Amino acid sequence: MTVNALSVGMVLLGIVLFVVTFRFWQSAGEDPEVLAPLEVMGDRKFARADDDTRVQLLNTVRPEGAEKVDHFEAPPILDHEPPEQERPFRDPFDHADDAVDVVPAIIDPLLHQQHDSTHDSPED
Repeated sequence: MTVNALSVGMVLLGIVLFVVTFRFWQSAGEDPEVLAPLEVMGDRKFARADDDTRVQLLNTVRPEGAEKVDHFEAPPILDHEPPEQERPFRDPFDHADDAVDVVPAIIDPLLHQQHDSTHDSPED
């Protein structure tokens, strides 16, 4: 009986959440046409395009009556894609005042024995 009551409660909660979400979406208005160029500027296609293509993309989404753009100068961040190479790790913290000195040593005695046996073998 407890499982059935919980199941019914969860189903009712789901229905209530659905109704609240539906009403929320109905009450939200559409974005004005004036913001369409900003949406285009956020696309990867716009970021990779040259200046002439960017002007064309911006002018196609402008609302009627708006001035057309004849020149677009991209900010430096849109001039190129981010580099594909990985950057080396740089530790941002200064460890000069650390309480414990880090000593590169093998802690496990079994690994220490293996390490010694591989380095003690005579060379050919």
